[in-house]
Amino acid sequence: MTSPGDVDWSEMCPDAMQLILESLSCSDFHRARIVCSKWYSVSKSCVAGLWNRYPWLILFPQKISDSKPFKDYFRLFDPREGKTYMIRYLGDKLFESRSLASHGNWILMMNPSLDFYVLNVFTCERIDLPSLSLRGQVRFQRKDGGGIFLEHPRFNRETIINRHIETAVLWIDEKAKDFVVSWIYNAQYLFSYKKGDDSWWHLEGAKCLHMAYKDQKLCVYTSDHLIKIFDYSGDIPVEIIEENPYLNHPFYYDPKPWEYIWKRRLTITTSGDVLIILSLKGVLEYQEKPLFYIFKMNLKGKEWERVDSLGNEILVFGDGITLAVASGKEEIRGGVIYFVPDDVWPEAANNDRCL
Repeated sequence: MTSPGDVDWSEMCPDAMQLILESLSCSDFHRARIVCSKWYSVSKSCVAGLWNRYPWLILFPQKISDSKPFKDYFRLFDPREGKTYMIRYLGDKLFESRSLASHGNWILMMNPSLDFYVLNVFTCERIDLPSLSLRGQVRFQRKDGGGIFLEHPRFNRETIINRHIETAVLWIDEKAKDFVVSWIYNAQYLFSYKKGDDSWWHLEGAKCLHMAYKDQKLCVYTSDHLIKIFDYSGDIPVEIIEENPYLNHPFYYDPKPWEYIWKRRLTITTSGDVLIILSLKGVLEYQEKPLFYIFKMNLKGKEWERVDSLGNEILVFGDGITLAVASGKEEIRGGVIYFVPDDVWPEAANNDRCL
């Protein structure tokens, strides 16, 4: 007779593993699949693996009162099952931190000290990234030993957190924990960090507006409406020139008199096509309407064309988790489309057209 300690669960029959995994709740499934490499491999063939293929909604807690005890947990809503999961977190106070990007079960977080970390929303596993130097000003150390000083002093961290860091991407290999983090400061400076680096890398010579990452390549949409592509497979990012089909083919859209451009976003489809998405506001007969236009380059004609359909593909920013800011009052509901607040034209914005 064998005791429980003598059992090697990694040697279990794959069919039995699959039956166990598919019988678990979603949150338990995500915890169980990282028990070992064999469990992780079997989990990819489970029906439950479909949980990773559609977006969830995550709401972080907010501080209500200094006098009341505060439980630091967040809520995860599964729109397919219509269930809400409560996850307790024992690290930094989440109501003081900000979520910047997501990939699969992981989110990129930044706390008030401008420290970045990557957090697994199901297991609460945390990966800390290198700290930023804060001596009088915000300083970002580069790989070549130099640095760049940004214009905001250290006492103005709230401005940096809530206004000047708006765009970020995260990619992570859940099994190997290899990851890439990239973010843009003040619609100008691009910084990135790859697992194994000893400092942040800074892209020079280009003002960056948006970006997307796929297959070890970072596509960057610059202020001159060009797309640069960087290869992250080596020690440092290297720009791809000859194999960049978008090189020297700028994107321009001339809005109609009743259209006002709010955001330009870049994304990559599962088939590898780069898309540019415009968020606009249309004003006709005193009626305002949010608009989203999708553009794809015709690689034969080398021209950007507007498309009305993505075919069988689904476009999800963040690759698996939809992030939202909780007010502490609203309930999470199914059957509702959730937008990140700055995805659509805000009510407080003026009507000056952005060119």
